[in-house]
Amino acid sequence: MPDLYLKKCRCPYCLKETETKRVLSRHIRVDKTDRDGMIHYKGSNVYYYEPVQCTHCRFLFHDTFGKLPPDVRETLATNILPTLPILPFAATERTADQALQLYKLCLYTAQITRQKDAIQAMLGVRIAWLYRLIGNHEQELLWMERAVVKYEALYESYTDPVDTGIPEDVLLLRLADLHAVLERTTEARTWYSVIFQSKTVSDRVKKDARHHWELYREQHDL
Repeated sequence: MPDLYLKKCRCPYCLKETETKRVLSRHIRVDKTDRDGMIHYKGSNVYYYEPVQCTHCRFLFHDTFGKLPPDVRETLATNILPTLPILPFAATERTADQALQLYKLCLYTAQITRQKDAIQAMLGVRIAWLYRLIGNHEQELLWMERAVVKYEALYESYTDPVDTGIPEDVLLLRLADLHAVLERTTEARTWYSVIFQSKTVSDRVKKDARHHWELYREQHDL
């Protein structure tokens, strides 16, 4: 497609350059944004092209992946890389189902390589969003629930944005929004209240939280 191009990426495992399809920035057109942050695109969907499979070693990764420690690299070489499928569509135009397959494998390698919980949770949310796109509500909620569990554990052990991998106010909004998507009114109200009452949450996040909570209240006659 004319709105796609080949981007060079460096594989975190073999450190070689590989190419993957991405959407040209000038062709990215937003249709609407759901209250949990999911963007609906006109034309090619940016989310489809985030996971990368290295054409040299098969490793699947996301741009957010960090450096791989020696013991992880050994595990990959011995037990994981030989089992990973070579996906021909990884470097071409992708469908929603193909993107789902890539994301699930990417989440698997994120778990194996001990990527930050924020990265693993983000990948889980992306999977939920893709299920939303194809209309599989049951799987969408299942993956949202998994992401919530991961984000709540992340909040309980929160240290700082660098080590944790996500700003605290963004994490709070993510928790509030995901509970709202899961139709958990009590939990959503609790997390939104934490945001409203906080003295450290940014004005932008507070504004988004108020908008999202008002939408939720209108939709549920609260």
